[in-house]
Amino acid sequence: MSRPAYDPNALSSHNLTAVDEAYRALEADPERPLVNRAIAGDLYPPGSVFKLVTAAAALESGDFTPDTELEGPVTYTLPGTSTTLPNFGGAACDPEDRPTLAESVQVSCNTSFAWLAGELGADALREQAEAFGFGQTLQVPMDVTASSYPEGIDDAQLALTGIGQHEVRVTPLQVALISAGIANDGVVMTPYLVDTTRNADLEVIDQTDPRTLGRAVSGSTAQALTEMMQLVVERGSGQGAALPGVPVAGKTGTAEFGTNGAAHAWFTGFAPADDPQIAVAVVVESATDNWTGETGGSVAAPVARAMLEAGVDR
Repeated sequence: MSRPAYDPNALSSHNLTAVDEAYRALEADPERPLVNRAIAGDLYPPGSVFKLVTAAAALESGDFTPDTELEGPVTYTLPGTSTTLPNFGGAACDPEDRPTLAESVQVSCNTSFAWLAGELGADALREQAEAFGFGQTLQVPMDVTASSYPEGIDDAQLALTGIGQHEVRVTPLQVALISAGIANDGVVMTPYLVDTTRNADLEVIDQTDPRTLGRAVSGSTAQALTEMMQLVVERGSGQGAALPGVPVAGKTGTAEFGTNGAAHAWFTGFAPADDPQIAVAVVVESATDNWTGETGGSVAAPVARAMLEAGVDR
């Protein structure tokens, strides 16, 4: 679903002049209702929802487990610069500045993930992103703009990509595929919009068969990520997506763009966490312009909660 939407009836009239006028009005609308933001248009920085990719790369490397301690100071100096990266609200991720990988996901620790990106390297992050579908132009059957991880980056930029910033760009569909792949024991499925096509007599004339896009992570990594995402919702940054009696796995994100403190709010996840039925990704454009508290946890997570509640068969 993409918002703002528009009434397609205005474009299906026999009055071609009226149709042309309606289309021109939609084209001129500054809110760009003709752009399907879920799959195309100007792609978004994912912010901290990309930490799922970074965490996946760490687990897949074999050098890290959910209990591995990471460097997680209050601020992290980007390599080769004097620029410091803070955690949200200026808080420490752990009293000892040594949060585990699981704790870093739970509280969405910027400094530990920036450090972790440097340990893993750009090639590992890019390969992991591509395993989830980055770089692929899909059809659902409409064309889906390929999400991207940047090439030719320096060490400071690498650190920023670890938290989904710099030039990492995604569609909301791609973020949903990350959660869906984790929910599906590490296997990403090819997305599609039309399940069946029927004729005037309601006979099925075409049926879409599920197809595998690829394996993103091992089953054990998917299980570890699921458990960490449950902690996010149970007692971390994503508590706004919690459902009574239904375990939810999720990840929040607040993605900066521009130079004036503007940010998009993100949430992605799936439910039930122990028997997944639905995966979602929510982005609220320009949720904040001046850092007044509008984060993925406060703005996008409640929207995702409503979607999950509607989609879960209890």
